[in-house]
Amino acid sequence: MSIPAAQIRHLIPLRGLPEPVIDYISRQAWLECAGPGEDLQAPEAGAATGYLFKGRVSLRLEDGSTRTLEAGSVATSSPLVNPGPPGVAEARCEGTVELLRLPRDLVESIYASWWNNQQCSDTGIELKEDDLEDRIYMEFYQQIQAGDYELPSMPDIAVKIGSAVKNPNSSSEDLARIISADPPLAARLVRTANSPAFGGESRIIHCRDAVTRLGHGNTRNLVTSFVLKNLFATDSPLIRQHMLQLWRHSRRVAAIAYVLARLSPGLVADQAMLSGLLQNIGAIPLLCAAAKYTELLEDPEKLDRLVDALKPEVGALILRNWNFPQSAIDTVLQGDKWFRYTAQSADYGDLVIVSQLFSYIGTRKMQRLPAPDLSPAFHKIAAGKLNPLLSMSIITEAEKEIHAIEDLLEGG
Repeated sequence: MSIPAAQIRHLIPLRGLPEPVIDYISRQAWLECAGPGEDLQAPEAGAATGYLFKGRVSLRLEDGSTRTLEAGSVATSSPLVNPGPPGVAEARCEGTVELLRLPRDLVESIYASWWNNQQCSDTGIELKEDDLEDRIYMEFYQQIQAGDYELPSMPDIAVKIGSAVKNPNSSSEDLARIISADPPLAARLVRTANSPAFGGESRIIHCRDAVTRLGHGNTRNLVTSFVLKNLFATDSPLIRQHMLQLWRHSRRVAAIAYVLARLSPGLVADQAMLSGLLQNIGAIPLLCAAAKYTELLEDPEKLDRLVDALKPEVGALILRNWNFPQSAIDTVLQGDKWFRYTAQSADYGDLVIVSQLFSYIGTRKMQRLPAPDLSPAFHKIAAGKLNPLLSMSIITEAEKEIHAIEDLLEGG
């Protein structure tokens, strides 16, 4: 049976989680009985996390003292089983008791992500004045505030296409003429127009026909997406590998966003792809600036933490400089806010959040992040019809298409 959300809202570590996540977790909970004299601390007590729901339990502490725990007391907000109370050697039932159970991996994911997230400062890191990493962070942050970073310029061809699309008198021939100045780019656009996602009954070979089939808005988004790779480049051998990893991650997020957007009413696939690519744009000047800090280059995890904390704000600066709409800027600012919650239907910020979480599955970084289904955004994608099994099935089945989109973005 389903447990009402009101009965788990106060539990640790669920306190403060957004309502959609609490509602979702309540559907994963169940009640389980334990008999008189049963030791809830014993290894065979079960792998799920348990909270005392009804009854009394006698606790024997490691120092030899004892105390009684009764359902409804403040202490029962914390898990009694897996993990149990610290310092407790034994927890025996006084009569029959009921435990409220939650999947242990779900609880551990919340501990690892939500509570760590809550303990960070507004600037993204809990700062300590005597810590070298924090001093570098504050130096970076002050440079951002002062506008001392050299921000990347939008690629010329993307600027020209954007201007042409804004002109109501522009034709498909006009856009094709601009794109054809870059033959590899024109070839990629034709290839995209012939892909299953956009293909018509007949195969096309001319750039003009590709623009006509795709539409001016889609063409602008796709051209911008295709040329963004050029920004993830550097002359510094010290950060070249970081840039390459960043671009590969951006491609992956963009491809997953493209697939998920097609399942979500109101979201457009090519705009979703561009949103995914832009999520890491703020990291480019940060990595370039980091080249002078040997301490960061020698510690990739430290560098990643600093870039992750600062890239949303730098990304927003770049998009403002490129005259992107506020909605795109908001997506860059919110795409790493894993527990972001709005009452509106799914937007591109939600899509990027979920796509990023899926992109990290199987990586070390996932150890510090929530499972996708713990993000409120997850429950808005595909009109709220996703569940963990279905979503993984969708990603797995679309893997061939995801790789094809990554190849398009790579230029392969």
